Amino acid sequence: MVFLTGDTHGILEMKKFAPGNFPQGQKLTRDDFVIILGDFGLFWNDPPLDQELEELAKLEAMPWTTLFLDGNHENFDLLDSLPEEKKFGAPVGIAASHVFHLKRGYVYSIGGRKCFTFGGAKSLDRNGRTAGKSWWRREIPSEEEYRRGLDSLENEDWKVDWVLTHTAPNAVLRKTNLYKYLEGDPVSAYLDEIQREIRYEKWFCGHIHRNCFFQEERFFVLKENIINGETGETVSLRHDRPSFREYIRSYQAGKPLEGD
Repeated sequence: MVFLTGDTHGILEMKKFAPGNFPQGQKLTRDDFVIILGDFGLFWNDPPLDQELEELAKLEAMPWTTLFLDGNHENFDLLDSLPEEKKFGAPVGIAASHVFHLKRGYVYSIGGRKCFTFGGAKSLDRNGRTAGKSWWRREIPSEEEYRRGLDSLENEDWKVDWVLTHTAPNAVLRKTNLYKYLEGDPVSAYLDEIQREIRYEKWFCGHIHRNCFFQEERFFVLKENIINGETGETVSLRHDRPSFREYIRSYQAGKPLEGD
């Protein structure tokens, strides 16, 4: 089985995986997967905080295998330094024995499905952050990563089962009331190009801090919810976290919410 959820922002939202919120998780095995759609965030401080190490250990101790995309709020110096090996048909970063970073522009075989992955996005709050300490230019993919994504899809004749990204194409963002905040992201423009050509069953993303489904595009946007990827059913209980609108107000007031 494969389950998916949105941003975890390091130690801030790992509680979503607690048995009280995700009881079905306790029935899973290492052959099952939970995929975090970017802004994983547990590799943030260098050296790591004790809490970060504790949360990674808790995640590693869960019965399933955890996979995560990178988002825009990551310490890419740390992510890029993770040991690498080939798993699920393509290179991954080894975060722990059963926690793996899915890299940009590859097609992985996960739970019997071909999954195209592409992390990264442009940070809304980058002007309030410090380069190399709380913001990294690597949030925007390299030309090599953009090209790799196109080449990987070409190799699959532009047909996969699932698409896993951190942000969404502009064509989807325009259907929300958040586009005015998120427009101008080169990653979304790239995903527009892909969406025009690709054939897929379902597309999943995080980033925009809400849970919604666009039926025409078969497109799931995830925040705190954990869903069954096969059925689309929400299997977790909701818990409180700042809304995207609250985040915008906080940022405009000069007080960005940590980890967002």
